[in-house]
Amino acid sequence: MRKEADKEKFDLAVEALACNLILLSAIESSPKLAVPRSHGFLWRGDGSANPVYGQHFLSAIDGLASLGLIEEERRGYRLSAKMRVPSLIRPSAALAQHLPLAPPDWRSVKQIDDRALIILKEGKDDEGRAATIAFRETANTRQLAGQMRRINEFLRSADIEVTGQNTGLSLGKDGQVIAPYRRSLRRIFNNAKWHHGGRLAGGFWMGMERGERFERIRIDGERIADVDYRQLFPRLAYVRARKPQPDGDIYDVAGDGSGRDGWKTLMNALLFSEGSLRGWPKDTLQHFSPGMKLRDAIKMLSARHAPIADLFGTGLGFQLMRIESDMLVGVITHLASMGVTALPLHDAVLVAESKADVAADAMQAAFSMGSGCSCAIVSVEYIKR
Repeated sequence: MRKEADKEKFDLAVEALACNLILLSAIESSPKLAVPRSHGFLWRGDGSANPVYGQHFLSAIDGLASLGLIEEERRGYRLSAKMRVPSLIRPSAALAQHLPLAPPDWRSVKQIDDRALIILKEGKDDEGRAATIAFRETANTRQLAGQMRRINEFLRSADIEVTGQNTGLSLGKDGQVIAPYRRSLRRIFNNAKWHHGGRLAGGFWMGMERGERFERIRIDGERIADVDYRQLFPRLAYVRARKPQPDGDIYDVAGDGSGRDGWKTLMNALLFSEGSLRGWPKDTLQHFSPGMKLRDAIKMLSARHAPIADLFGTGLGFQLMRIESDMLVGVITHLASMGVTALPLHDAVLVAESKADVAADAMQAAFSMGSGCSCAIVSVEYIKR
């Protein structure tokens, strides 16, 4: 017999598994459910650990499997010291005798806010992964978590819909379900430093393709507008250097618009790198003329933006990202106080079309307050009809 406290944990794990298995039946591609088994994930050792996880979670999986109610598609394994393949499970035919596996109405599904409203991570390893770090609660962390709690409370009751889901749900490019109940946000800080990063994560819209967002998301029954900062990081870098903002498009290094996407990627890579780049950033080289050498491209970029060239290779980007994320938190909090729903997306917000001008004004004000400079360029994009 389990102790009462252990029984409550076990029941919570079974309930979480059951809800996820039911939801799988509403997804068109019939995916498998990835479940964690690693000790480092299940036992985080800080107060923000998800109560679903622990030994009771493993016991629930093993118990359901022994009863023939789930099938283990694959047991997870370690590829290297830094990379793991997750375990996969799926519902068995017998489970339909106990759970309503007919595709449910996703509108009846609700998401409980994760206890971890703010997450502190280490720097990324060679595979691009970053482990979560346990941290001590302070006045600063309580304030950051409180901001997220208030934002999530507002979003929970907001009128947000996704069209075209009568035949079933789909998965986004992040592997998560595209459904309006996934609107609980958290902030992720990087490199074990609270002044690095802080971007918002967790919203269903973040895993959608750009065109799909315009086509399918409705806020207050309206189509959406994308209101975003233009060339935000380099403009913040000019503010940091206390230099005048350059005229024209910052990323038009060649002066004729050629290779703009490549120059943009290279410039931001230089702002984030610590030291010299060891090679071309991913998906960059194809934007340049054949034979272009990385050192020559960097030389051209440094000449074009000489006032901030000494900031390249200093790792400043993560500090600029913290400024960016603070501005976005301020924007969506301010708009919420006006009853305007804003869905954050890196350096942009998605709002109902009728609220685009209000959002643009809020973003201009947030930039001025966050940087001390009224030089922001904010653009508004609507769906092309």
